[in-house]
Amino acid sequence: MTYYTMGDLAQYRMLSGQGARLRAQMNELSVEATTGLVADRTERLRGNYVQVAGIESRLNQIAAYRTVTSEQLILTAGMQTALSTVGDQTKGLSAALLAGVSSQSELRIEALSNQANATLSSTLSALNARIGERALFAGTTTNSATFGSAEDLMSALETAVTASGAVSAVDVQAAVDDFFDDPAGFEAVMYKGSEATGPLPIGPEETAQIDVTGMDPAIVGMLKGIAMAGLLSRGVLAGSTLARSDLMKKAGESLAGTQELLAGLSAHLGTTEAAMQNAATRNDAEKNALETARLNLLSVDQYEVASKYQETQGQLQELYTLTSRASRLSLVDFL
Repeated sequence: MTYYTMGDLAQYRMLSGQGARLRAQMNELSVEATTGLVADRTERLRGNYVQVAGIESRLNQIAAYRTVTSEQLILTAGMQTALSTVGDQTKGLSAALLAGVSSQSELRIEALSNQANATLSSTLSALNARIGERALFAGTTTNSATFGSAEDLMSALETAVTASGAVSAVDVQAAVDDFFDDPAGFEAVMYKGSEATGPLPIGPEETAQIDVTGMDPAIVGMLKGIAMAGLLSRGVLAGSTLARSDLMKKAGESLAGTQELLAGLSAHLGTTEAAMQNAATRNDAEKNALETARLNLLSVDQYEVASKYQETQGQLQELYTLTSRASRLSLVDFL
């Protein structure tokens, strides 16, 4: 009988090859046990990737829609918070201005005008809020605040009113209107943003647009009413308590008139929010359905995989034991 033996190098290569095969098998089984999906898709699908590729392409699209809607919903929530804050502040200021008219007291007028200036600062601060690197009301502009400072506005407005030669509350109101309506006035001095962002995809053949900026008429009108009251602390119509009281009344009425506009603006944003939330719900439902379909094509029995993993691990440990024993053999063992 003829016996064939293996040399040390051949034996080493054989054992190494077996070890590499078992380790690769364990890696695949580990992936399958973790993900619940088959590691070797080619074998499972027999090379036909069309259906799985279509599902995964659609899942990638839905992921992109989800990113857009999530970001835009955060943005609109921040805008709603800002509008609610300034709405409450200006509603209170309007009521105070109208209530203070009857007193015709210079001290009262001065105090209410100072309150208006404080409200202007806090209102601009709310409108200049940011979400991450995005200014809420600056449109497509992302690298600056929406508005300049309260002092910038009041200094420019005082200059415009003085230059107009206003001598009555009606004259001052007309000068304020001109300043806010003139593109070279309020917009040039205060607005640091740009046009609104365009429509963004939130679903198949569905878009949403947040088209509200700091130049919305509701916001501009609100700032105009506050600033008009703030002029009184700068000596406008000095010497005529009656005229100053009349201007305070006009400022209060102007502010009161913007409350409905602000509510409409908030409702407009709410409609956009609802559309995005509905799209997100539909996208989530489709995502779940697609993931179930993919799971049906690629899923594995995780209990069976765990059993195979333990079996392969045992084989690898036995191989290591045999390799270790073979490496310790010497001629003495055969004498």
